[in-house]
Amino acid sequence: MSQPPPPPNQPPSGGFGAPQEPSSSHGRPQQPSEPPESSEQQSEQQPQQQPRSDGQQPQQDRQDPLSKTPPPAAPPQQPEQPPQAPPPGYGYPHQQPTLAAGAQPPQPPQVPPSYGYPQQGQPPYGQPPAYGQPPAYGQPPYGQPPVYGQPPYGQPPAYGQYPTQPMPEAGGRPGGGKGRIVAIVAAVAAVLLIAGGGVWLLAGGDDDTRAKDDTKGSSEGGTNGGSEGKRNQKSELEVAWKLDPPDISKGEDRIHELPGTWFVGDTVVRALVDSVTAYEMDTGKEAWSIDMARGAKCSAAPTAAENRTVVQWGRKCEKVMGIDLAAGKKLWEKDLPSKDYGPSEFSFTEMAVSGDTAAVSWTGNAVGYNLADGKKLWEMERGAECRDAGYAGGEQLLAHVECGFGEEHTLQSVENGGDKGWEWKAPKGVEIKRVFSVDPVVVGVVAGGGLDITDIMLLDDKGKLKAKIGIPKDRYHFACEGIKLSDCHNVVVDKANNALYLQTDTHQGDGGTVNEIAAFDLTTGKSKWLSEPTREGRTSPLAIEDGKLLGYEQATYDKAGLITSIDPKTGKATPYTRLPEDSRQAERDMVFVGQARPFWNEGGLVLVVTDFYQDTSLNKGSVLVFK
Repeated sequence: MSQPPPPPNQPPSGGFGAPQEPSSSHGRPQQPSEPPESSEQQSEQQPQQQPRSDGQQPQQDRQDPLSKTPPPAAPPQQPEQPPQAPPPGYGYPHQQPTLAAGAQPPQPPQVPPSYGYPQQGQPPYGQPPAYGQPPAYGQPPYGQPPVYGQPPYGQPPAYGQYPTQPMPEAGGRPGGGKGRIVAIVAAVAAVLLIAGGGVWLLAGGDDDTRAKDDTKGSSEGGTNGGSEGKRNQKSELEVAWKLDPPDISKGEDRIHELPGTWFVGDTVVRALVDSVTAYEMDTGKEAWSIDMARGAKCSAAPTAAENRTVVQWGRKCEKVMGIDLAAGKKLWEKDLPSKDYGPSEFSFTEMAVSGDTAAVSWTGNAVGYNLADGKKLWEMERGAECRDAGYAGGEQLLAHVECGFGEEHTLQSVENGGDKGWEWKAPKGVEIKRVFSVDPVVVGVVAGGGLDITDIMLLDDKGKLKAKIGIPKDRYHFACEGIKLSDCHNVVVDKANNALYLQTDTHQGDGGTVNEIAAFDLTTGKSKWLSEPTREGRTSPLAIEDGKLLGYEQATYDKAGLITSIDPKTGKATPYTRLPEDSRQAERDMVFVGQARPFWNEGGLVLVVTDFYQDTSLNKGSVLVFK
């Protein structure tokens, strides 16, 4: 359950490596027919929730996160105790020192501080205690690049390097490691409890200001895009077209996953049940299609490299195909090298592309291909002590390497062709969980066990740790694709402004549930600001457009969705363009029930659903395009 931040006399607990409790929902919506009360629903029913009080003391190496805690009715009572250095404050001033004789005490503010802003006399948000140097963990500094000239993949004895030619099939055991096994068990358990999408209920505000016409220009974005070139942005978008959900009612699986969305030229390309199909962005007219039957758990690379990507297909997801997304043609196809681990061997596959390299990993194996012609570059040695557990692609290719049964975790860069580049070793007891960005490298880790991210690590271009950001439990929300290493779509990296944008978890506002967008410095890890939405409801970072962050304020009961423009220096959000009122319910169904992912492309919003249910009444659409 999402809770508001703790009161000022009880800071959040846990430093780097503090154990976290496993989350109860990871990547799958709850069944709509009998949904458990979400944090938003409970907040609406109990508008006077009391702040959480866990009584824990803070760790000194934990980044003090930004908070929007309402001020208490009266100042907290200071316990009677010998003078000592007080713990770091949590949005409130430290205890004042003893005054000299005749000195006047500081005057309290005449008006209580507004919700979400610092009190008089304290530093503004975004100035928490500095981290200093990365902490030592009883081992040489992690993140040091390997010695120049070390052997590429396939040249033993260094672990995590695989032969360029397949090794003889002999002995061994399925890979994955303890960390992956825990995550897979959690995901399978969640699937067994799911029959439909959860419903997030939000109360609306009363902001009826119309967004003014604005211009847009070049952008730097991840998979959520943004676009290049100047254009006049409409003050209100219209529904351009929509795509109905596929009919999987006669299939054997209750849930059919269809990841894979790419924007190429004036088309949006979707990986579907029986094809990969491109649609014209303006009209929805089919531009081209490649037929292929795809099983219920087939994967796809979330990004493209020079308009090329790879998709997994086949009834058992046992095949891989390289596709030219601009020309709409198949480049090559291969059978994934099987280790005979059963019918679900390829059900947990992760794919990534970068440059001329495509990488595929799944339970017990991993393989690399030349993206142009499908030539095999490497394959994991059966029974190897270390194995590639996942990949992240884009500007560079990164491999998550696990050794033993998940005791050691390393992030390695993979050169074009499969050679090993730099590597960063996670401290003992720390598991690499997500890669939010490959340029710059932003990594989410879990310290002390559990499933929830505890820290975000910021690495330089040689894999050396620059800074870390502490992630308190229930303070931030990460919208990611199941247990995959990459493709978390509500984390945005802004290279131009050297900033990382995260979505905070929801809490009770004045008229309903609300959350904010938090900004952090990519060099120091320090917080910069906290951006309030323009109205009550849920907001999330969307993309970079014309040097500013775009936020998506989702539809409420009485208001359609809104795209905001957020000043990268101050965090102030202003309306940018609105979604139409007459499509408010369709938008809500897509986002809250269908769990649609938002993309921003060429001045328009595209909502895409990737999970579909055997019970067709639960499917609320496939693609909804606003232009």
